[in-house]
Amino acid sequence: MPATSKHQRVVERATEIFCRYGFGRTTMGDIAERCEISRPALYLLFPDKDAIFTAVVEQMDREKLISIRAELERLKGLHAKLLHACLSWGCHGLDLAAAHPDAADLFDLRFPAVQQVYRNFQSLLIELISEHVRTTRLKISVEQAVRALVFGIRGLRETATDRRDMQSLITSLVEIFVRGIEH
Repeated sequence: MPATSKHQRVVERATEIFCRYGFGRTTMGDIAERCEISRPALYLLFPDKDAIFTAVVEQMDREKLISIRAELERLKGLHAKLLHACLSWGCHGLDLAAAHPDAADLFDLRFPAVQQVYRNFQSLLIELISEHVRTTRLKISVEQAVRALVFGIRGLRETATDRRDMQSLITSLVEIFVRGIEH
C-alpha cells in the first residue's frame, strides 16, 4: 500500500479515536491498534500524536470548508450565504460534540491546528463579505467584525440547549451582523 494511502488510513481511523476519547486519552498504541499496524510503523508515518491530531483536524477542516463552499455557489445574497456558512460550521461542532462528548479537544484553542481552523473560517467569511460589502459604516475593520462573529458562534455552542436552539441563535447573530454591515 502506498505511503499516502497508509497516511490517509491513519488519519481516518485516528479521527474516530480522537472523537471518542479526546486527545489526552488517546495513545499512539490505540491509533496503531485501530489501524492494524505496529507502533514503529505508525512512527514511520507520523513523528508523534500531535502530528496525527493536526492531520485529523486539518482533514476535518478541509472537508467542512469544501462542503460549505459547494453549497455557497447556489445561494444568492450576502445574508443567505453567510447564514449557510455559519449554520453549517457552527452546528457541525455542536453535532460532533453531541455525538462524541470527549471530542472537545477538536475545538480546544490551545492546539495550533484548531487555531488555524478558526482562521480558515474567518478567511472564508471575509471573502463572502468582501464580495458583497465594499464599505461598512462600522468603526471596525471587516476582519474584526468577522472575528467577533466567529467567536460569537463559538460562545453560542456553550449556551445552546440543543441543535434547534443553536440554529436559532446563529440565525439571530447573522441577522444582527448583516444589518450592522449593510446599513
